[in-house]
Amino acid sequence: MTFSALSLPSLAGIPGVFTVPTKSSFARPFLLSLIDSGIVTETDVGRRPKSELTIAKTALSRKWNDLTQGMTVFDWRLRIEQQSQSTHFGSLTDMEVLWAVIQTTGGPVSCDELCIAGPMTKLESVREGLGQTVLATLYDAFRMLPNVCTPFWAVGFAEYLYWYGHDNEQDALEEAAEMAGCTSTEEFLKDHEFFTRAQFFTGMPEWAAFPKRVLTRRQVQLSAKRDEYATAVFEAMESLWNIVRFYGPFADVQSADAGADLVDFTLFVRWDHSDAMARVLDDYLQHAGEGEAVVAASVTPINVVGGDLAEWLKRMTSTAMLAKAVERVIGLFKMDEVQPAKTLVEVFAPVEQRARVTV
Repeated sequence: MTFSALSLPSLAGIPGVFTVPTKSSFARPFLLSLIDSGIVTETDVGRRPKSELTIAKTALSRKWNDLTQGMTVFDWRLRIEQQSQSTHFGSLTDMEVLWAVIQTTGGPVSCDELCIAGPMTKLESVREGLGQTVLATLYDAFRMLPNVCTPFWAVGFAEYLYWYGHDNEQDALEEAAEMAGCTSTEEFLKDHEFFTRAQFFTGMPEWAAFPKRVLTRRQVQLSAKRDEYATAVFEAMESLWNIVRFYGPFADVQSADAGADLVDFTLFVRWDHSDAMARVLDDYLQHAGEGEAVVAASVTPINVVGGDLAEWLKRMTSTAMLAKAVERVIGLFKMDEVQPAKTLVEVFAPVEQRARVTV
């Protein structure tokens, strides 16, 4: 990649040329990448657009709209950022990388909510372990999509924030009591509030956060035949995993290179409206807002030069297909006959959004 260069007199020990980014330093290589990827067509160029960025945005918007068309639950909004314009994404001097950022339109926390108590209870009534096995499989699919907030995620954050990294509150309580100068955990609890694991799982089975495949596929299939609703769920899950087996590879949306907490979610999964999920999520957003945070559900680095962008979009097409299959399962979970009454829960996220190129 090249930029406009400023030539200076040669001085000992000082470089003779400094690279100075210009307005086109982002738009031009981005557009060339889209052209190399086959996303920009002759029609796009022939419309006499106002700028290079206009061409790029029009072409990418068309591709992204095709990719996400038909989604009814997940709200994926794509934003392309230049690395040098964000303090979150590594070195400010690396101009060879663009960042594909997926976020929801409304930001934290505007995503859809799914209560799983009703459908899980229904499936467990058909056969013990049926609901847990279905949920374990669904959680695996969630991990292949941009951020989904589940009880599993919430327990992980609770361990970090409330329990000092311990996986149980007893060790955390002993540590908290020692730091407070108390001689016992009982003495500590008399004067201090402490969010416990038992509080988190009040009214919720632990397998809602840590589901396991306790039944084989054959056992699930035979069990589902006993009940019309279970049959529908089984068929939807079969469709989902056929996509996993035959339509990959899928995009890596784990955002390991984000360098900050992600504070946007594409779905909020909880047991029911009386659980502790809202409290945990609210505390997470407050915690993230006090430090480095990115308003995104997924952040992916993409090399400008080469076929990285085309490959990422190809894999995101498969990921979107998987998301639509997940939505069919969610639709069954949200049926009125398996859902408890809904109450309003407000979650606040004082995090500023920073947009660049959004489609």
